[in-house]
Amino acid sequence: MSRRLNYDNMFSEVIFMGIVIGIGGGRYSDNEVLPIFEHIVSLCKKKNPSVLFVPTAGFDDINGDEHIFRLFIGLGCSVSALLLTDKSLTKAEIEDKILSSDIVYAGGGNLKFLMDTWKETGADEIFRKAYEKGVILSGYSSGSMCWFAEGYDDCGDDNAFMFVDGIGLLPYCNCPHFESDYWQSFTQAVKGRELSGIAVDNGAAIVYNNGEYYTLQGNDGGEVYYLDKEKSHEKMLFASLK
Repeated sequence: MSRRLNYDNMFSEVIFMGIVIGIGGGRYSDNEVLPIFEHIVSLCKKKNPSVLFVPTAGFDDINGDEHIFRLFIGLGCSVSALLLTDKSLTKAEIEDKILSSDIVYAGGGNLKFLMDTWKETGADEIFRKAYEKGVILSGYSSGSMCWFAEGYDDCGDDNAFMFVDGIGLLPYCNCPHFESDYWQSFTQAVKGRELSGIAVDNGAAIVYNNGEYYTLQGNDGGEVYYLDKEKSHEKMLFASLK
């Protein structure tokens, strides 16, 4: 289920047209997020698109990620993985893998490790280039936050929450898993910051599609919220904005 709204005045800061899908979380194993995956693939407008799975945030451990492969393969995609902790990869090889894909899907885990690794390898710059080239960029939890200007993740010492700079394609601060009491601290933490916040429940996604923002829901629902910096970061249901 999608909810489409075009907020030209509110969301006017994106410079380049492109497509980004950020999933707040949810279950792969019982197809909770299948409708979101279906929408990601439909945006490609290509038969048998190639998907590049980037599990950096999970420290490149793909054990347990077979459901991601299954979902995309079931939708007619070919799927390969890019392990950026592989020191034998050259920047040219990384660039070729990213730019030759139709869809990038970044997995969840530790946002700080993801961003540190992407900067170290130059992948952050390549993903920006891929976005401008028209590659669809998507991801889950940390794999959603990375596309924003900032993410709010429990990746500090002793699992403390912290703000981490993303690659800045979408000029907001993103928080996943927002239906959980554990992640509700974002509501207060974001206050006073220079960026508005976009918080996404498990089973929901925020989509930026060439100038238009809209939300998606998986099989069990889920909401997306906007925390407006111009209104002291008041929390508003995204679908209620006009």
